[in-house]
Amino acid sequence: MPHPDRIAIVGASLGGLRVAQALRGRGKFEGTITLIGAEPHYPYDRPPLSKQVLAGEWGPERTLLDPPDKVDELGLDLRLGVRAESLDLEAREAALSDGSRVAFDSLIIATGATPRTLPNTPDLDGIYTLRTIDDSMRLRAELANNPRVAVVGAGFIGAEVAAVAR
Repeated sequence: MPHPDRIAIVGASLGGLRVAQALRGRGKFEGTITLIGAEPHYPYDRPPLSKQVLAGEWGPERTLLDPPDKVDELGLDLRLGVRAESLDLEAREAALSDGSRVAFDSLIIATGATPRTLPNTPDLDGIYTLRTIDDSMRLRAELANNPRVAVVGAGFIGAEVAAVAR
């Protein structure tokens, strides 16, 4: 298929947004671009979540990659707050968590990474991962009342959380 009419991008963060912008800008793509993101937020920058947002120096809105009106100007079919749960590559459709389906001629997966969790801990009080705006805001509220933390993992995000909690 030389010229797709419908492109679905799974992942509405930095990678997904920049692909959509490149298609509309330099690529001059005029077909349908559906941007699917599990979070209800417009695409935002994640690095400040473990620093400025967690420390209370920034509100979540300051992490937006572009103002919502600029994103809206791209004319995307934004599907925020829903997950792509399965793909039917033969039918060229993505099934979303809200029960809807998105047809595509081309598919781009830009989902990024997810934090690894310890076994049998997802529902325990006081156990946090930090990946999203909502994660950062929950942890920020907890740190305001209880700044004592134990960080599992030796990565940058854990070190930044420990530094903020000091």
